[in-house]
Amino acid sequence: MADPRYDAKTAEYLQDIGVPSTESSTRVLKIPAKDLPPTTAGIPNLLVREMPALKRSNTSGFILDSNRIKDEMSNRALQPNIFVSPNRHDHTIAHEAEHVLARQNAGFGTETRDQFVKMLGKNSGTKQNSFLDGLKQSLPHLEEKYGIKNGYMDPKFIDSQGKVGLYEIFATLAGAESQLGVDLTRDPELRKTMFKDKNVREAYNAVTGLRQTRLDPRDLPPYTMQPETNKEPGIIDKAKKLVGLAKGGYIETAGNKKLI
Repeated sequence: MADPRYDAKTAEYLQDIGVPSTESSTRVLKIPAKDLPPTTAGIPNLLVREMPALKRSNTSGFILDSNRIKDEMSNRALQPNIFVSPNRHDHTIAHEAEHVLARQNAGFGTETRDQFVKMLGKNSGTKQNSFLDGLKQSLPHLEEKYGIKNGYMDPKFIDSQGKVGLYEIFATLAGAESQLGVDLTRDPELRKTMFKDKNVREAYNAVTGLRQTRLDPRDLPPYTMQPETNKEPGIIDKAKKLVGLAKGGYIETAGNKKLI
């Protein structure tokens, strides 16, 4: 088991944000690998800590991260903690795992947004607007079919902070994909709205889930767009096999498994 003691930066950041900063203020959850989302296979020594203090807030979970450029390397080396509330949502750990993957592999939890924008190039603004407009149209479908609902899946947030908060939107969507074992980019209804653009689908897939890292040298390079394909088994499928979930976690009526 990973050392449960906080490193210096973790304790400092907890104090900075005003939450309990001692190890005794949390409880390390002993969750079997088979019960964790497959994406956590890409986070060595992960610690999921339940923080009772969050029960009195509207925060379901969080990770620690500095947005200062000079802290990029210390972010990468930060102890891999996911802090969760006793009242957490079913997808909370998977959502926060997306942020940990981004932090450890790209230096910042917001990097999924920045990489996505970079991949879309000169038409990025138009494509982002189209994605966000499609997301608003898709909110009832996402909630009814996949149970995807939180503060980031709200028209007001999408309108006012959608572009800035893309990394939270992506963590919500990709976390649900990991938790449910589905690929939202292959949902026929979503291909009419938020994922109607092939470049958007390829860029989204490149910056989410285990496409942010490599489990072995043969895996696809992180944060790199790849042409859509139905032939290659994806890294999420490899991760499921790794943790004994090759035949589990898939809801037949919820869409196709994520392949890339």
